[in-house]
Amino acid sequence: MPAPTLTIAYYGFDDPASACARLRVLEPVRALGGAVRLLPGALPQGPGHAVTTDVLGPADLVLIQRFFPSPQTAPILDAIFDSGKPVVYDTDDDFTAVPPDHPFSPRLAAIVPHICDTARRASLVTVSTPLLAAVFRRLTNRVHVLPNALPDVLWRPVPPPDRAVVAIGFAATPSHQPDLARLEPELARLLQLPNFQGRFVFYGCLPGSAAFPGATTIPFTPDYAAYAARLPRLGLAIGLAPLADSPFNRAKSAVKWQEYAAIGAAGIFADLPPYQAVVEDGRTGLLVGPDPRAWAEAVRRCALDPGLRRRLAVNAREALDRSHWLGRQAGSYLAAWTAVAQGVAP
Repeated sequence: MPAPTLTIAYYGFDDPASACARLRVLEPVRALGGAVRLLPGALPQGPGHAVTTDVLGPADLVLIQRFFPSPQTAPILDAIFDSGKPVVYDTDDDFTAVPPDHPFSPRLAAIVPHICDTARRASLVTVSTPLLAAVFRRLTNRVHVLPNALPDVLWRPVPPPDRAVVAIGFAATPSHQPDLARLEPELARLLQLPNFQGRFVFYGCLPGSAAFPGATTIPFTPDYAAYAARLPRLGLAIGLAPLADSPFNRAKSAVKWQEYAAIGAAGIFADLPPYQAVVEDGRTGLLVGPDPRAWAEAVRRCALDPGLRRRLAVNAREALDRSHWLGRQAGSYLAAWTAVAQGVAP
């Protein structure tokens, strides 16, 4: 006899097309087929959202995501907790450690206390990485890691490109502009080397200077499905993922490694916990410290060595296929949600 469908009332303010909503909620639910029914309690309406408690009645579980908790939603949160339904708070960012120059910083100052209060009251907090779990264990011991995984339905793996001119890509949201800016002078100098056959591609986060003549620049799109469809078509042989060393960034996940592995790119990554957890340096990618000259040297080395690029890309794809596709991992979401609905720890 099939297991009954788990009904979840979902409260989140992220655009349903965005990466955060898709990776943490919508795609896991889709991958689980009819095992889960999602009832949105916050629906986009004009510039904001229409929020309702009508979905609480039939729900087995309430899922609150990311920055839904706020002074404005406090009455809704009280109604959710007063309903007696089990509550999961989910996030893949450490909003308590957002740097002052991050675009979210002004908004988060007012809502972080509400996020912390929601985490304390929740039946379970689910996060994407062990370091993020450690952050929330300061507030509650009811924390569980559900790693991010790449949705099979959105990504179509492609083989490593074989072209005379090597495409070097930086794919990121505009919030990573400071990470790119640190590297720009040294990366631009590569274009002056007589034997350097490379061109740059910037997708979502664009350079702040005109130092990359002939570069392909593609503006940011919040539609993760459109991004996942376009990135494999850019022919990237090398993918860059620099990251400043901060508590906020250390708690992030390695989605960028997963994406570069899927598109056949040899990845070069910041030597920080998000990538240290998955990248075998020299085998499934290169880990590089903060020195911009070291990044330029890693790019030069990969650009001049097609054998190295192919080994890194092939090994990364094999590692991705073993354990980082959502089709293999969606069951862990169902197990955690079902356990909470039944009143037990996952």
